[in-house]
Amino acid sequence: MLSGFLETLAVFIFYILFAFSILVALLAVVNLFFIRRASISDSLKTQSALVSILIPARNEEANIGRCLYSLIDQSYKNIEIIILDDDSTDYTFSIAKEISKKDKRIKIVKGMPIEKDWLGKNWACHQLSSIAKGDMLLFIDADTKLQSKTIEETITEMEESDIDLITLFPKRVTSTSVDKIISVTVGWFIFSCLPILFSNKNPIFSSAFGQYLLFRKGAYFSIGGHESIKDNILDDFELGRSITREGFNLKVFDGTDRISTFSYSSEREAIDGLSKSIFPFFSNRLVPFFLLWILFMAMSIVPVLVIFGDLFQIRLSRSKEVMAFLIWGSLTLSWVISSYRSRQGLLPGIFFPVVTTITAILGIFSVLSFLFNNVVWKDRNLSSEDDVANYEEVD
Repeated sequence: MLSGFLETLAVFIFYILFAFSILVALLAVVNLFFIRRASISDSLKTQSALVSILIPARNEEANIGRCLYSLIDQSYKNIEIIILDDDSTDYTFSIAKEISKKDKRIKIVKGMPIEKDWLGKNWACHQLSSIAKGDMLLFIDADTKLQSKTIEETITEMEESDIDLITLFPKRVTSTSVDKIISVTVGWFIFSCLPILFSNKNPIFSSAFGQYLLFRKGAYFSIGGHESIKDNILDDFELGRSITREGFNLKVFDGTDRISTFSYSSEREAIDGLSKSIFPFFSNRLVPFFLLWILFMAMSIVPVLVIFGDLFQIRLSRSKEVMAFLIWGSLTLSWVISSYRSRQGLLPGIFFPVVTTITAILGIFSVLSFLFNNVVWKDRNLSSEDDVANYEEVD
C-alpha cells in the first residue's frame, strides 16, 4: 500500500516537473529578449535633481573605499553621499572619514541605537532617509561598485519614463563556491521564474535588489519607507512589492554591466548570509518551502535517472523517457540562459543538478537556523538586535 502511494506520488511530481520545466524555459527565453540592460544613448541636458546616495555600512572596511571612489567618479555630479556607520568594529568609519576629506559631497553619520522590532539594516536606511535632502533617494550597499554613468543613465530613464523606483540586478563577483552557486540560483529565479514584463502589474511578480534602489522621494515616503517593512529581512523585495501594490511605477533592469557586488569573503560568511535570506523568501512558511524544495530535488534527480537509471533498475516507459529528456533539456536551457545573464558563465547552468542539490541543502540549513533562533549576520542575531551605537554627524 505504501509503495503504491509513493509510486503515485513520484509520477505526480514527474508530471508537475515536466510542466514546470517547459514554463521556466519559456520564461527564460522571453526574459532574455525583454529584460533591458541599463543603458542610454543620450546624456542629460541638465542635472537639476539632487540625488541622495544612502549607504548603510557595518564592518565594510574591505568594500567601502571601492564603493565611495566609484560614486565620486560618477558622471552625474549633483549628488550627496551619506554613509551611516552602523556600530562597526573595524576600520569602516576611519576609511570613509579619510575619503570624505577629498570630496565635500560625502557625509558620515553614526547610527542611533536600534529600536525595538527593527532589523539593523532597515533601521540604518530609515535613519539615512530622514536626513537625506535629495529629490531622489538611491539606496546602495557598501559592497557595490558602480560604473561611471550608472546614476546618469537611471536618472534619465526615470525622468523620461515617469518611473518611481528603478532597481538593477547586479553582477555578483564571487570568491567562494557557495556564493557562486547561490548567485546562479538567484539569477535563475529572476531570469527564469519571474515574468519581468508583469513586474509592475502585480506585487507577486515584483522584485527589487538592495544593491541599487533609486526612488522618487515622494514615492518612497508614500509607501511608508523602511518603517513599513522594519522587521522584514528581505527589505528590497518587499519595497518593490509595496511600490507596485500602491500603484507606483517599478522598472527592473539587467544591471550586470553597470553594477557589481562583492558579497562574501569566506564560505562561512556566504552560508551565514544566505541562511538569513532563503527561508524568509517563503515568509518563513514550511509548506511552500518544502514544496519548492521537493521540486529542486526532483530537478537534481531526473538527469541522474536518465543516465544511471539502469544501475538502479529503474525502467521508464518510452513516453516517460521522452518526457525525461525534455525535462532535462528544458531545465538545462533555463539554467544556462540564467547563468549567462547573471554573468556566472555557462558551466554552472550545464551542471545545474549540482547547483540545485547544494541550494536545497543550504535551504534546509536556513530553515534550521530560524527554527533554532540562530540567524547571525554581521555579528548580530537577527532575531534579537540589541547593539547600541551613537548618532551624530561627523564633519
